[in-house]
Amino acid sequence: MKLVTDNLVPVALNTDRLPDTADGRFFRKLLGDFSQGLWVVTPAGKVLGFHYHKTRPTDSWAENQKRWAADTVAFVRDALTAAGPLPPRKLDGHADPLAGRGKGTTPDGDVRLAVGVVELDRAGRHQGSPVVDSAYLSAQRWAAFHPPAGAEVGRTWAVPEDAAGRFAPAFSPITDAIFSPRPDDVTKADVTAKLERVGGGYAVVRYAGTWETFHNRDEDPKYPVRTAATGEGVGVLDAKTGKLTAMAWVLTGTYRSHPAIDRPRATAAVIEWSEK
Repeated sequence: MKLVTDNLVPVALNTDRLPDTADGRFFRKLLGDFSQGLWVVTPAGKVLGFHYHKTRPTDSWAENQKRWAADTVAFVRDALTAAGPLPPRKLDGHADPLAGRGKGTTPDGDVRLAVGVVELDRAGRHQGSPVVDSAYLSAQRWAAFHPPAGAEVGRTWAVPEDAAGRFAPAFSPITDAIFSPRPDDVTKADVTAKLERVGGGYAVVRYAGTWETFHNRDEDPKYPVRTAATGEGVGVLDAKTGKLTAMAWVLTGTYRSHPAIDRPRATAAVIEWSEK
């Protein structure tokens, strides 16, 4: 990571969606015949290095992952050698992309829940790197997870689908947006809440939910992507103010990138948020 932050300006591209502009033509020219991979290039368009990982059938999944990481580091080092001496980048004042993730609220009362998702193998063991994502809720949607005014212990209520559906990023073990469901892809979002107890200055709410999503990769019906999940959560509120101070969920589910040929892949997810 330090090799990149000290010497390079990272740019992420969806090569299927390059605009017909000067910037788009710049990247299209350097891509050549490759639609995927990593490049290190100068502002003038000179390619200093290119790397595309290819798995070896004789290697295990773990061995391929280890070699992928090692080869990527070596590729960056070689590209920097080709570039020659470079002054370190100064990142003072740069925006923190994780600011507010999993804690606090915006001035408008919106929240950003921290989401982590993993794929599980057939034995229920963690497989691969976790997905790190966020679920965004407006102040109005966030309010739906709070007990109704004047609610007493034992009171139950339904969280509206529009709010419950914002948990969509927790259903996929893949980060690529064309494979992962977004809130608009949620076809079912049933979340119920119950005010469990009040005491010691706090109130506790129990949640239970069931979700389903459906969308087509690149909007092509030949490539449907489906996910399903169930989960339980708990919220802690300040009994005096009635505002949530912490929330945590654990979800399990399945992910299918192509139901006709792909078996359901088991997933597990955690959603977290705290006031501070």
